[in-house]
Amino acid sequence: MTAGPSPFAGLRVVLVAAFNRRYHRSGLALAAALAAFGCEVRRCEERRRGWNAVFGRSLVARLTARLRRGPVDVVLVFKGAGLAPADVADLRRRFGGRWVNWFPDDPHQLELSSRLAPAYDCFFTHDSASLAGHRAAGAHAHYLAFGCDPEYLQSPPLLRQDARWTAPLVFVGSRDDVREPVLRVLADAGLVAWGPGWPRGPVYGDDFVRALAGATVGVNVHQQFGERGDPARYGTGANMRVFELAAVGTPQLSDAKADIARHFTPDREIVLYRSVAELADRARVLLGDETLRRRLAAAARERALREHTWRHRVEELLTITLR
Repeated sequence: MTAGPSPFAGLRVVLVAAFNRRYHRSGLALAAALAAFGCEVRRCEERRRGWNAVFGRSLVARLTARLRRGPVDVVLVFKGAGLAPADVADLRRRFGGRWVNWFPDDPHQLELSSRLAPAYDCFFTHDSASLAGHRAAGAHAHYLAFGCDPEYLQSPPLLRQDARWTAPLVFVGSRDDVREPVLRVLADAGLVAWGPGWPRGPVYGDDFVRALAGATVGVNVHQQFGERGDPARYGTGANMRVFELAAVGTPQLSDAKADIARHFTPDREIVLYRSVAELADRARVLLGDETLRRRLAAAARERALREHTWRHRVEELLTITLR
């Protein structure tokens, strides 16, 4: 990150995101990163909740109210499915500023992102394979990976003494018809799965961190991986779990999404697999080699803190947006 005084100090930013302490916490992390650079941040809650739900206030109405509070330099929208391109164009005309969309769901919702992207001055996607399509549609598209919050993602003290959170292999993510047969091959190796649709259910907040940190090995399976998956919706982008497991300090075994190697060195900071058979084999090797696990975990955490925090991502996003 840039040393010395922040080049973004005093930048007036309206941030549209879900400010949720339970699920992902990405909106809160972005707000904190912007504030750490000295930006003046006005939050606009993307979700309709509280009085906004009671009175039926739309996202456009809520955002308009934030923009009326004073001049704005940057409007940063994290996904913003509820903002139609025509609404973005109208608000840009009325209030000015640089409008930016960081879309977290390519290529799973590529139809939506392709419709939204051209409306913004800059569009960021974590999936490099989606860039060509967005640019062909007229968007000023850039690649920007996810990040991590190292203050939140810390292994809790004395965790290993709590049997509820300890397991040889842990997967945290949604259950679906594509992932389930992949993970079934690890059942005999002691896999524990947390998330919507699994018998143990989802984990949020501090329990999410405990689930990741309690694993001897963290297993990552991106959506649409494997024979049952849809290749067109698989893409190349590394999901948030890649960076979260690294920050927690849990050695990670992930399917070999192409963009992962941009950020972590295979076999030194992360172990990758390309088939279900390779997943089972590499899990067995990792479980049997404590020295390897410690080395992987330490190297990945060091890399995550040095290069992959949300502050790193916000600095890159603002630098591109304002150039």
